[in-house]
Amino acid sequence: GAILRNGAGEAFAKNFHEDGELAPRDIVARGVFHESQKESEGHNVFVDITHRDGDWLRKRFPSIDAHLTKKGWDITKDRLPITPAAHYTCGGVTTDLDGKTNILGLFSAGEAARTGLHGGNRLASTSLLEGLVYGAAVADFVGSNEQGRDVHEVLKEALSSGKENSNGNGPELSTVDMNADATIRNTECATTLMTNLRRIMWDNVGVVRTPSSLDQAVVALAEIREEACDLFNKSPTLETAGIRDAAYSGEAVATAARANRVSAGAHCIILDGPEVSTNVEEMNEPYDERQAVAVNP
Repeated sequence: GAILRNGAGEAFAKNFHEDGELAPRDIVARGVFHESQKESEGHNVFVDITHRDGDWLRKRFPSIDAHLTKKGWDITKDRLPITPAAHYTCGGVTTDLDGKTNILGLFSAGEAARTGLHGGNRLASTSLLEGLVYGAAVADFVGSNEQGRDVHEVLKEALSSGKENSNGNGPELSTVDMNADATIRNTECATTLMTNLRRIMWDNVGVVRTPSSLDQAVVALAEIREEACDLFNKSPTLETAGIRDAAYSGEAVATAARANRVSAGAHCIILDGPEVSTNVEEMNEPYDERQAVAVNP
């Protein structure tokens, strides 16, 4: 029963979809994002549930209430500032009915998988159900003496090869002097790179994407990835490993998004140049009247 409001206190959800706050999640995310861009200073989008009974709210959302209280907010009295987050992103890796990918020995289940069962707007509860069903499917397949034999052989070979290649040929976390000046410096650099990576992903690979923004992101993320790998080789810490893995993941997402020129579900791509405003308006039309936007390569 919460209501989306702008800085002036106006409910705006009906402006982007007839179902308002209950519209498909990709449309809500874009609607919130679009409204937030109308003000250059200060926060402009809030969720308001103050019309509900205060005791009911605290009993219904005890964890959220406790978190907000620590931040100085009151769920029963305040309009709470919001922004789209990673929840608008869905997986991922294409699988068959056994959770198998196109790489022998690699399986995927849940939000990381692309099964098509719940479309481009998979909700949290349905992804949990999908994880349970496909997790069991993977276990059944791998646990089968007949079907899982090839997988077992591949994994045994990979583990054996990993042991042979780990004898002093690569950096090990246990050998790193965490107090060395170089380690501290490289760890700080990794933290800075992570901040830059998050900014690039939010600005260029976020709720609304364009071909040019994705081009910029791919180039910038490739540079971060190269620097991150160098940092990890010099100082293999949790921070340098984190930025290395995040850079690879971010670059893969940006590259895949750049190759997909059709808007569907959580992936919204619009034209650059003079036609961009037309497409932005189209993205905010009612869901049943909107056609997927195809961008010419």
